Amino acid sequence: MAKEEFLKPYRLAEILRPEIAESDPHEPIPTERQLAERFGVSRVSVRQALALLNEDGAIYTVHGSGSFVAPPRVTKQMKLLSFSQEMEVRGLKPKAKVLNVHLIESSTNRSDDWAGITEPTYRIERLRYGNDDPMSWEVSYIASEIAPDLLKQDLTGSLYTLLKNNYGQEIVSADEQLTPVLIDSATSTKMKLTPGKPGFEIHRHGFNVRGQQVELSRTIRRGDRWDFKYTVRA
Repeated sequence: MAKEEFLKPYRLAEILRPEIAESDPHEPIPTERQLAERFGVSRVSVRQALALLNEDGAIYTVHGSGSFVAPPRVTKQMKLLSFSQEMEVRGLKPKAKVLNVHLIESSTNRSDDWAGITEPTYRIERLRYGNDDPMSWEVSYIASEIAPDLLKQDLTGSLYTLLKNNYGQEIVSADEQLTPVLIDSATSTKMKLTPGKPGFEIHRHGFNVRGQQVELSRTIRRGDRWDFKYTVRA
């Protein structure tokens, strides 16, 4: 019986997966022809195996150039974690670049009208990185009565850790709304992406142990670098 009958595409994909996982992001993988010769299978089987790996986010394909190792995806489980904690869980170094921060004193000078904001409120716009890759654009709103001198603080680290350590405001629960989006040109420019790339828009209301709202945030995350994992039960 020919080897081709034993080595099905899904099995070939599973053989290649650990090799891919040990390779550096964006490293080219062998061509269809090279893989077909190596495993003694048809190029059709190789193509199907690569399609499975592409579907799973293990590789990505550039038309005319071949297939490459995809950067690791961040899996967000359905539990409350700050962005910094999510990156650390995945072995990535979190970093933040402050794009804009100011105090909204009244609705007349608010840049975006979002229900639930009480003034005066700080508006903090940041770009969040995992290692050196821009992963997320976010805007957070923190009432000034909760963090009176927030503008004087270092906002390049974890905002949740800052609120907990400096103001005794630990966010212990949150309501989130997640919507698939195509990232617009303004946000894409900030994140150094091609406009129209898929992403997730997340609106979060964060609460302290007393049920007081501490933070409102709007976040755009890259769809190619994020998975969401959760458990459902009957």
